[in-house]
Amino acid sequence: TLRPDGTVDHDPDAPGNWNAAEKVKAQASAAGAADTRNIWSAIPNTDYIGNWDNFNVNNSDAISELFGVLDYTVQDYHNATSNCSTAGGVSNGSDDDILGLINYMKGTDYFDYDGDCNITERRGHVLGDIYHSQLVEIGPPDANTDFTGANEEAYFRSAHNYQNFRNNNTERRKVIYAGSNSGMLHAINAETGKEEWAFVPPFIAGIMPSIINTDLDGGVDVSYDADGNKVAKGGTNAIFGVDGSPVVHDVYMAGYDAAGNLDTNKEWRTILMIPYGRGGAGFSVLDVSNPILVGGKGPIHMYSIFNDAINNKVLVADNEGVITEHPYSTGSASIGDS
Repeated sequence: TLRPDGTVDHDPDAPGNWNAAEKVKAQASAAGAADTRNIWSAIPNTDYIGNWDNFNVNNSDAISELFGVLDYTVQDYHNATSNCSTAGGVSNGSDDDILGLINYMKGTDYFDYDGDCNITERRGHVLGDIYHSQLVEIGPPDANTDFTGANEEAYFRSAHNYQNFRNNNTERRKVIYAGSNSGMLHAINAETGKEEWAFVPPFIAGIMPSIINTDLDGGVDVSYDADGNKVAKGGTNAIFGVDGSPVVHDVYMAGYDAAGNLDTNKEWRTILMIPYGRGGAGFSVLDVSNPILVGGKGPIHMYSIFNDAINNKVLVADNEGVITEHPYSTGSASIGDS
């Protein structure tokens, strides 16, 4: 809360203040139980429009393919000889670990951070660390339409009826966007602190298997009790995830309608670009003109790009998440071909 004199009230219990980590944890749940988080991605043959919650074990086959898009492999973390071999849901092979990784991203303690071998409970801290990603707040459109010359962007807005777009969205809810090293872009209600939804960029999902380190299974904070029994915790490798700072702009362009269908008519749209930062050489672009999930409307994935410098190729995910490969070229391209 900002006081009238310009100072900040840092008391977490002060009226109007909230803690995003506490809010997100409260929305998460144990594996197999209903939660109130909406976690989605652009996954081929798995529609997100209408519920924005397709990143779950019901779509494990499709998500498993996404995990492998950058040639990472989901390792066999829990099995008959692992530290938590007697835990429920543990089996040899990686099938259980694929499900576990999906549930982990939703908030489950699959990697046994607390050392109790309950790998289906909600973990103590769910929201990933927001490291290099700076916050951006998007509310009602408010770009300038006052111009003094025809070469100004304000003139372009005025000439293309930006005023109508602004007037039609005066009640648009303020949402804070931030990328975290859990591999998600979080959309947080600026008034309440509630996570409205979280987006997993398809290529960041591709690096998710790299968090699994079988050497950490029962290898963290190792000690022994009075009877000589080993007491140990599990853990994961740290990654940068969605580490870049979101960039927003109102753009007059063709795009996709609320149902995700190509719309050739140009109109004003609020576009959010999500660079991955140290998470990888790529970015995703979302249409967040409708940031709150209501009335069948919500954010739309437009496309994602990833530069795979190791294999000398560029990967492109279209609006539905279908990924195509494009080889490096030593030639040039015109702006018209861009």
